[in-house]
Amino acid sequence: MKQKITKNSKEEKEFIKELKEKISTTNTFNIPDSNSLESITQKLATAIEDLWNKHSKYINITKCSKE
Repeated sequence: MKQKITKNSKEEKEFIKELKEKISTTNTFNIPDSNSLESITQKLATAIEDLWNKHSKYINITKCSKE
């Protein structure tokens, strides 16, 4: 099944708001090496995935579905 967030919906606004908060609170001032960069990148990827799952809805795509 596919997940989506409807454009201009309450869910989209909350997703963007929470994502901006997460990005702005991520400490990127001290990245001394590639391992640190990888760690920060992974944390952001996990946060995006968690927020997406929190705010998106499962949709069932059928032959007759329109998006």
